[in-house]
Amino acid sequence: MEQNTPKFRLRLNLFDGIVLVLALAVGAFLLWSAMKPAAPAEGETVNTATVRYTVRFQKWFEGTSALIEPGDKLVDNIKNYELGTVVSAQVIPAQSLQLDHQSRQYVLAEIPGYEDILVTVESPCTTSDEAITVGGGYDLRVGAVAYIRGEGYMASGPIISIEREGLK
Repeated sequence: MEQNTPKFRLRLNLFDGIVLVLALAVGAFLLWSAMKPAAPAEGETVNTATVRYTVRFQKWFEGTSALIEPGDKLVDNIKNYELGTVVSAQVIPAQSLQLDHQSRQYVLAEIPGYEDILVTVESPCTTSDEAITVGGGYDLRVGAVAYIRGEGYMASGPIISIEREGLK
């Protein structure tokens, strides 16, 4: 004997149809408002300028600083924002705080076999009262760690200085 199971049929009356259309409209509006870019607030001025900032790549093996050349395009390694173009790279000895057992103090000492690289980057930016933004969304802040990808290398390090030029 076969089981008699009715097939699923969607039966909507007028009220159900109106409720369904309204729910879809509200969902579409919420999705649209969440996806649209934020407009600048009233009274907030946004200017365009050029910014030069310096990032310190720490504890690289000696000699690997040759990978960084002026003209390299840098990209944020996390969200792929364009961070600008390398202007210069300066090699300095890598240093670390180490405990001096005799004087019982921490002293700044060089780390043999390693070097730090001060990379100066230039990029167009937008400035507002709250932040300096490069690459369409990357906020520059002194002391913040930047995770950077260049042509043939990846690095991270703190942003140690920012200089703004030519506010328009």
